[in-house]
Amino acid sequence: MKTRQRIAVEQHIKCKRCGCVWLPWRDQVDHDVPLEQGGSNDDENLNLVGVECHNTKTAQEAAARARG
Repeated sequence: MKTRQRIAVEQHIKCKRCGCVWLPWRDQVDHDVPLEQGGSNDDENLNLVGVECHNTKTAQEAAARARG
């Protein structure tokens, strides 16, 4: 089974952050711990997230990097 399908089944096809239904043609699989911070591509580090939640998380991570 492909990674996206496996993660979708494990997470009941819902966004990990807000619980909305995850739409595979629009939404994302995101790293809980970013690769640049030592995260992995292991299933345990991957989460389904909606596009809005992903954008919010990305902005929060960028702000944290800017603060140092």
